[in-house]
Amino acid sequence: MLAYDALTLKAPFINECINLNIDAVIRVKKSYILSVKAVKRITNKKDYIHEWQDNDYSIKASESIFHMPGVEQPLRYIKFAKKIRNGDRSQVLIVTTATDMNVKTVYRIMKARWNIENRVFNNLKNHANLNHCFVHGGNSAKAVLYLMFIASNLFQLFKVRRLKNHVPIQKELVRLLVKGLYFSTKYEYLFLDTG
Repeated sequence: MLAYDALTLKAPFINECINLNIDAVIRVKKSYILSVKAVKRITNKKDYIHEWQDNDYSIKASESIFHMPGVEQPLRYIKFAKKIRNGDRSQVLIVTTATDMNVKTVYRIMKARWNIENRVFNNLKNHANLNHCFVHGGNSAKAVLYLMFIASNLFQLFKVRRLKNHVPIQKELVRLLVKGLYFSTKYEYLFLDTG
């Protein structure tokens, strides 16, 4: 089972997943694929056939089966309508190759993907300078990303496993480490006086 963003909603990628017997769950945002637009219109007119509670959210789902040009088998389109207790609403649109999987399972898979995206990538962007890559060669960009992932994972592991008084904000932890190094007499050679 793989969960992907809307960029992978392309026939060659979906066919590769089908050939490898991998169920793909793909988030749909704005799609310019005519078959996806058509199934969206059809599904919007249908009644919700699944309904359940997920913490503060009331979830309703409707679905359709459709054919996408260039894809070897029919695909499943699912619309999740989410309503929170305060009245806010949102919707999530999914295309999947898993035509017989339980709707709640598909929802849990996408929810887990959001958790990874929100926690990991948000942390990398805000605290590990992932917002700009200064190299542009094929392997060099991968190497920089891998180093950022490794450094962030090691830092998170250190923060969670080794600190007795957990510091909730990574920037504050770095500030405290630098302050500790500055006031430490063991590490005086780290701070060179250039004046």
